[in-house]
Amino acid sequence: MKEQYDSVTDFVEALPRDISSVAICGTSYTDTGGVARVIEQQAIELAGNGFDVEVNTLIGDKDPPENVTLHTIGRFETTPYKEIDKLLVPLTPSGWRFVSRMNDVDLIISHRFPFSVLSSFAAQMQDETTYVFWSHPSQSSEDLFDGVAKIWAKLQHHLETAHFTVSKADYLCAVSEASQSYIASKTGRDPIYVPNSIPESRFSEVASRETIETRYDISPDDTVVLHVGRITPRKSIDKLVESFERIKNGCDGYKLVLVGKENMDEYGDTVREKASEDVILTGFVEDEILAGFYERSNVYATCSLSEGWGLPLSEANRFGTTIVAYDSIPAVRSIENSILATDGDQTDFEAKLKDAIEECEIDNTDRDQTKPHDVDVS
Repeated sequence: MKEQYDSVTDFVEALPRDISSVAICGTSYTDTGGVARVIEQQAIELAGNGFDVEVNTLIGDKDPPENVTLHTIGRFETTPYKEIDKLLVPLTPSGWRFVSRMNDVDLIISHRFPFSVLSSFAAQMQDETTYVFWSHPSQSSEDLFDGVAKIWAKLQHHLETAHFTVSKADYLCAVSEASQSYIASKTGRDPIYVPNSIPESRFSEVASRETIETRYDISPDDTVVLHVGRITPRKSIDKLVESFERIKNGCDGYKLVLVGKENMDEYGDTVREKASEDVILTGFVEDEILAGFYERSNVYATCSLSEGWGLPLSEANRFGTTIVAYDSIPAVRSIENSILATDGDQTDFEAKLKDAIEECEIDNTDRDQTKPHDVDVS
């Protein structure tokens, strides 16, 4: 097979055996989380190209795409610590029922643990089942956590990079060149590069500028900086707020919009303590509103240092929004209108973000000056 394919459909169709049914698996199928969105987009694309597609997950709280079946196998909850329970899933009846049911599936695409373990067992037990592990990380995120969370992050990273249920998969795929190199260093294998894509149907409806401005108290003249993603330390949201506040320096006419669910109360409080009234936390929004934000915003900015791909950057680029990000984020390398700061250099990031905002203001002024003026004919 080739080293790179343009889409998941191209990859599946290139496999040396005929594939008609596909099971796509991940820890959660919800409205938050980049991996969940990748799973959804793969399901939409494959189902749209005639494959019989199902999504398998521990937790799913939204409807699957059209012509896609959703199986929620549940999490084995015996302790107060859900991540420990996740480790036990391969030993539960629901886990083994998943393995048995894969006898009727031609291809399993597993995105995360514990489905990496379950899928590996299924492929060993069913000779006619092909198992693909889809890799996202380009580095470990354990340094972003402390205590028990740090231990779990390190363990999960091992289970999703170097564990034999990953290295012995029939095929390894990676969402970016960085992830491709990283997983190769962990497994000693050459993964196939298949970049993420955005289905045309994803943003078929776009909320109007008036709707966005009215609902979120944004002035028509405001310069809007947007970030999309969960409010978590690994996204460095607090650093983005700090940079925004320093750049605007108390001036009016600027808004930072943070679209995403808050998963950690303490960190959410930290972000709010650093934010002025010009920082808007929206929580989760539906796709129509999200598309409206992409279209209304002047700049998309992220201080994240750890991304497998960075799907919101691809989404922002679809709407022509100027992007400012660190040069370590894989998605920006394929985006022409991205402005890159040196990885981890917040001073450089602030300078690049300030330049992008000022350029937008110049463009807006030029457009205003070229508008027809009212003529006094009295």
